[in-house]
Amino acid sequence: MKFGVEPCRLITFGRHAPEPHSIKTLADIGLTNAKRGVDAVAYMQFVRRLRPTWAVVPDKFADFRATLALWFRYSQSVAKHTQPIFVAQEFHKPRVFHVLIDLCQLGVERVALPMRVHPDAPCSRESHLCAERAERALRALCGMTSHVHLLGPALRSVRILRSALKHCERQGTAASFDTMAYRRAPNALIKKQLGGRWQPRNRQEATVMLEAWLRQALL
Repeated sequence: MKFGVEPCRLITFGRHAPEPHSIKTLADIGLTNAKRGVDAVAYMQFVRRLRPTWAVVPDKFADFRATLALWFRYSQSVAKHTQPIFVAQEFHKPRVFHVLIDLCQLGVERVALPMRVHPDAPCSRESHLCAERAERALRALCGMTSHVHLLGPALRSVRILRSALKHCERQGTAASFDTMAYRRAPNALIKKQLGGRWQPRNRQEATVMLEAWLRQALL
């Protein structure tokens, strides 16, 4: 809680499911599986073993209609074990967003916005574009849903979204995001402090990298 952020563990399907832990956990099928398709039965077994705090319902990258069909097919099964999250693929498209609003009004409580890559934009290079899209969505969804999660936002996107994230907090909606910042030094200064390495060698160095990332995000 050093930066006003509660830590949570992201576990991607395909990796070994660790033993249940006191820290909050989010289970996700991962971008690769969202692109090529996922074995839903195996994913359900993964969720049952993991017993996460939340779990993404299987989704299809860049295909809202297919993702919606997967939601109707599997969300109740996921809900038997944890709190299901709907991934709003193509949320930046107006026709899709109108349907998303309707879904939330009908009872979808937890929504995830893809922020690592959009069908027409890699968010690492188009961070402002992806953040602008997410801000419009956050300001509409917060107060309507109980939880909005940003999937893999870039540092620059998080900076831009600080105001919208605080808006969600005022509206009583939990806002969260995941990051792999602990895997790579966020700037040249941290790299120098770690002996010229971009990658951490141990948990302590990974913590230094993550804290530097959060300071740069101005959280």
